[in-house]
Amino acid sequence: MPAQTPAAPHVILNGELLPAAAARVSPLGDGFMFGHGAFETLRARAGRALHLDAHRTRLAAACAALDLAPPPPVAELDLRITRLLAAQGQPAAAVKIVRYRELSGTGELITTRPLPVTATDYLRGYRLKTFACPPRAGRPLAAHKTLNYLENLLARRAAREAGGDEALFITHAPDDLVLEGSATTLFIVKGGVVLTPPLALGILPGIARARVLAHLGPERAREETLSREALFAADEVFVTNALIGVMPVSRIDNRDFPSAAPVTAALANFFNH
Repeated sequence: MPAQTPAAPHVILNGELLPAAAARVSPLGDGFMFGHGAFETLRARAGRALHLDAHRTRLAAACAALDLAPPPPVAELDLRITRLLAAQGQPAAAVKIVRYRELSGTGELITTRPLPVTATDYLRGYRLKTFACPPRAGRPLAAHKTLNYLENLLARRAAREAGGDEALFITHAPDDLVLEGSATTLFIVKGGVVLTPPLALGILPGIARARVLAHLGPERAREETLSREALFAADEVFVTNALIGVMPVSRIDNRDFPSAAPVTAALANFFNH
């Protein structure tokens, strides 16, 4: 029996399901020309988007900050995403919602792609490469996922070229403050307590980050300013985002960490299944 030909990729552009090859976005709008836009990336399972309410709330805040029209209500977004997943034949996928400035008004593009991790990644753990950066506290766009994503993209590419999976930003010496990954939130475990850098440092308010803190409660997890020294003295390290859930970290630069550590393993079992 001959193999089935995969369906041509589709997208949702301004609410309309289209073959990706037929989608048209003006190259003259500020979204394309200057990166004037915001996005959310979320996970779909069994043909439905997960935690869509929280992602829509964060996207709406970004749109307000960038003078873009707000995204559709959750019910409409859910309908669009579900329709796209069905057309793609992808019950499990990474979903990206982009809101951007067109020549007139605000455009919206929804795309899907395969999830970026496998079971092997969770067993091995992520390998992080550190990158020095300026302080981010007080930067008004630090709390939003904007289309001006080049710093993160280049750092992650450099990390992968150096044999890593993810980049980790740490402010320049002498402060050496741990911030976040290029696409992840960082947590450490010390003495059984889970710690993560505070949002006041210019950290993205991650959806998975909030879920971890809420699940553990203030007695077992809290925000804390972390130095490079504290990072490398951690008992366990893990990173989170909406696509990967809880991912153990097995190496940062030349320092190894246990990828099957107890606190991380318990969190991964709870959040990833």
